[in-house]
This record gives sequence, structure tokens and C-alpha cells, in this order.
Amino acid sequence: MPLQYVSIACGALAILLGFAPFIPLQLVGVAAGIAGIVASRRARRADYRTDLPATAGFVCSIAGIVVSGITPLFALIIAIAGAAL
Repeated sequence: MPLQYVSIACGALAILLGFAPFIPLQLVGVAAGIAGIVASRRARRADYRTDLPATAGFVCSIAGIVVSGITPLFALIIAIAGAAL
């Protein structure tokens, strides 16, 4: 499978794991997003004609990192607020 499609798949996986109910799975989502960014950059360097799918994988991976990284933070804030009440 070409790297640009691997980056799209890693980004989509990171987004899906961001909504997982377990924090370790969300951290795996962050790792998948980072792997998607690396695959996207390598695909773009290898062949300039893969620019559009590589860009889609890059954006999807960034979104996956954001979703997977912010969700545990919100869970922590909610847990702290629940303990304070």
C-alpha cells in the first residue's frame, strides 16, 4: 500500500481512537496520528505527484492527534470537577 494511503488510514484510526472510552487507546491514537504525519511527509518527498493524498493524510493525522490528545484532557478536567463537588 502506498504511503499516502497509509497516512490517511493512520489519521482515520487516530480520529476513531480519540472517541474510545479508555485513555490508553487514546494515547495509541496519538501515536497513530504521529505515524500518519511521518508517512505523509515521506510520501510527499518520494513523489511530488502524490501531493493531494499526502496532504489529505497529513490533515487527517493532525485532526486525529488533536482529537486523541484533547479527549483525555477533558476527561481529566471533568474528573477533577466531579471530585471538587
